[in-house]
Amino acid sequence: MPVDYKFLTQEQRDHFLEHGWLKIPNAIQKKYVDEWMADYWTRMDYDEKDPSTWKEEYVKLPRHRDIPVSEFCPDAYKAICDVVGGEDRLDPVRNSMHGDQFIVNNGSEYWEKHDYPPETATGWHTDNDWYRQFLDSGEIALTIIHLFTDIEPRGGGTYICEDGIKAVCQFFLSHREGLDPPFPPETYAHIKNCKVFTEMTGKAGDTFITHVYLPHAASQNHTRHPRVIANPHVTLRAPFVFDREDPADYSLVEQVVLRALGVPRLPAAEYAPTAPRRTYYPRNYTYKAARIQEELERLQAAAVRAGKDPKAVDSVYLKGGKELEEFNKRQGLDRPHGPNKFPEGTRTHIHMQAKRAEDDPVLPM
Repeated sequence: MPVDYKFLTQEQRDHFLEHGWLKIPNAIQKKYVDEWMADYWTRMDYDEKDPSTWKEEYVKLPRHRDIPVSEFCPDAYKAICDVVGGEDRLDPVRNSMHGDQFIVNNGSEYWEKHDYPPETATGWHTDNDWYRQFLDSGEIALTIIHLFTDIEPRGGGTYICEDGIKAVCQFFLSHREGLDPPFPPETYAHIKNCKVFTEMTGKAGDTFITHVYLPHAASQNHTRHPRVIANPHVTLRAPFVFDREDPADYSLVEQVVLRALGVPRLPAAEYAPTAPRRTYYPRNYTYKAARIQEELERLQAAAVRAGKDPKAVDSVYLKGGKELEEFNKRQGLDRPHGPNKFPEGTRTHIHMQAKRAEDDPVLPM
């Protein structure tokens, strides 16, 4: 069935096809920005007015609260539905809510005085820490960037590489056996020759919708004003389809891949996986989970100081039971660990030599 665009203008659709991303201003309902940022400094255990207490420059926090995407950011949700080809293509469970798993860039005295242009940036990647990656994988269709603070130029906004999509698509097409995360360095080796870079800047409440194969990297915060974002994803019910009979049936996210490959259609025989699809526990949540207990203790202590019941702290980890079970399912925390799990207690990303799950055959191409 042809995609029925209900929110995006033709100009916005063209922009996504050309650049691989969209910006939806004022997308997040303000009450969630205000409520979730209200305990930010308590969670971090920092003094807002004393940068010398900001001990970690770059931090990824766990999620305590989440809200259905359609309620959290209504306009962004409408745009997401248009980009993926309709609400019916969204997974009804996985990533169906967005929450307060903040990614913080505090900057440092060093970066106040030194530049970090995107051409010299390291750590380029496309998001995936929980499934075997094939070209048509729908586990992550879109990477979302929610802004919880204003981000000015040089303020730590995520770098994206617009002309890096093509080689990423070609790389995954050439690996029909699939890749277990993390991906090898050659996945993004081409970015050193790319020319079109953009820094994601905006106001608190803005949302960026980016294609899963749009490479991005952390920039440096030169301002010493904390940059706080959240980086959830959009999951589909089923893999992408690149050989639809009617071209009008292709979603924008599928069209970006076909344009990158320079073809109007890709026969299934040319991209179909030659090994089983697999999903795992999201490996990056290991170092977020290591912070949960200490955050809860700080939040509860703050509640007591304010004369409140510490049990009233709004965290799914205190609610437990069915709510926690459903939360874990939405985040994939009920899945088995993959072959490249981080050691328990790891608190920050560490580089590891990637291994492939050995319990399945690779079929001949």
